[in-house]
Amino acid sequence: MSTFFQCKEEFSEDDGETEIQSIFLKVLTRSHRKILVLLFFLFCIHSPFTAHAQEKFLDISGYLKELGQVSLSNSLSTVRYDNILHHRFETEWRFTPNLELNADLRTRLLNGFNVENTLGLEFLYERDVNYADLSWVWIDDGKSLLHSQIDRLHLSYFNGPVEAYAGRMRINWGKTYVWNPNDLFNNYAFLDFDYEERPGIDGANLIYNLDFASSIEVGFSMADDFEQMVIAGMYRTNWNQYDLQFIGGHYLDKVALGFGWAGYIEDAGFKGEITYFRPEEDLLNQRGNITSTIGFDYMFSNSVYAQTEFLYNGGHDDQGNSLFELTQPPTANNLFISKTGYFFNASYPFTPLTTISGGILGSFTKKMVILIPQVSHSLSNNIDFMVLAQLLKGSAFSDFVRTPNVIYFRLKWSY
Repeated sequence: MSTFFQCKEEFSEDDGETEIQSIFLKVLTRSHRKILVLLFFLFCIHSPFTAHAQEKFLDISGYLKELGQVSLSNSLSTVRYDNILHHRFETEWRFTPNLELNADLRTRLLNGFNVENTLGLEFLYERDVNYADLSWVWIDDGKSLLHSQIDRLHLSYFNGPVEAYAGRMRINWGKTYVWNPNDLFNNYAFLDFDYEERPGIDGANLIYNLDFASSIEVGFSMADDFEQMVIAGMYRTNWNQYDLQFIGGHYLDKVALGFGWAGYIEDAGFKGEITYFRPEEDLLNQRGNITSTIGFDYMFSNSVYAQTEFLYNGGHDDQGNSLFELTQPPTANNLFISKTGYFFNASYPFTPLTTISGGILGSFTKKMVILIPQVSHSLSNNIDFMVLAQLLKGSAFSDFVRTPNVIYFRLKWSY
C-alpha cells in the first residue's frame, strides 16, 4: 500500500478534511503572494507611462549586480565557485505632500558549489524572519536557486514636526560602523557587504522633532509573541557639538538601556554606543550585561581615510558555527563571535575613479583575524566594478571552513 494511503488511514474523516483545508490554505496563501508580486511588477512597469501626467508621483530606481565568488583553501588544493545575479527594484510613491509609499523588491539567482552542496538551502531562503512572509523561492533544481523578497514596504506620513512610518522598513539607531549595540531593531552582518540597504523589520516608527537637533522617537517591531518583539524609545539631542542619544525599552526577553554619541576630538571623529541588557523574568534577581563600542575616524592631508573601532561583547554566547554567525544579522546584545572585537581600515583614492582599501577584523580574546582588502573602480556614472577579499585566519574557523579565503568580483549597474 502506498505511503499516501497508509497516512490517510490514520485520520478520521473530520481530521482528513481539516488537514486538506490546512494544505489548501497554505497553497492559496503562496499563490496569492505570487499573484500580488506579479501585479506589483505589472503596475510598476506600466507606471512610467502614466506617472508623467502627475509630476513626481512615482520614482523608480534600482540596480543589477553580477557577483562572482571564488573560495580557496590555504593550500590552494580546493577551489570552489559561486555566482549571484542580483536585481533590486525600488519605488517611491508620493500620493500627497504628506504621504508616501516605499516598495522595494530584491531578486537573486544563485548557482555554484553552495547551491549544489548545501542541504536545506531552499528553506533558509524561503524563511522570512519578519512577521509577514514576503520571501519565497521560485526555482530550486539542485543547481540554481531563484529567490525574491520584498524587503521594504512601508507608508510614510509627514506633518510639521511629526514623522510616522508603518510597514516593512529599517529603523536605524546605530552610531558606529561595524557593531551597533544601540540598534535594537535591525542589526546587520558586517561581512554581508553585498546587501548595502541592510535588513528591515515589520513594525512602526513615530518621530517628533523638537528642533533641528533634538527629537523623541518610538519604535515597535511585530512578532508572534511578546518575547520576540522590540518596543523602545529614544531621545536625541545635541550638546557641545556632540550628537547624543538615550534609548530604553523592551528588547526581546530583556530590558535595554543605552547611550550613544557622535562628535569630534580635534579633527578626529569620535563615536560610541553602550547598552545594558537585563533579563525581564525575575528582573531583580537576574544579572545583566553590557555591550559597547567605541570608534574613531580621521582624514589625513594625503587623502587617506582611516577608521578604527573596538567592541566589548558582554552578551557573547560561544556556541554554534562561527562562519554562519558572521554572515547572519546578530542580536544587539551578542554582536560578534567573540567577547571582544577590533576593526582597522584605511582607504585611499588612488585616482579620482579608483579607490583602494584594506581592513582587519579580529578579536583580542579569540584566535581569529579577517583580512579585507578591496579595490573599486567607477567605469561610468552608473557602472562600478569591485574586487574584494575576505581572508579568514585562526583556529576559530578551522573546524568550520574548508575554504577560508574568499575573493569576490562584482559588477554593478545602477539605474
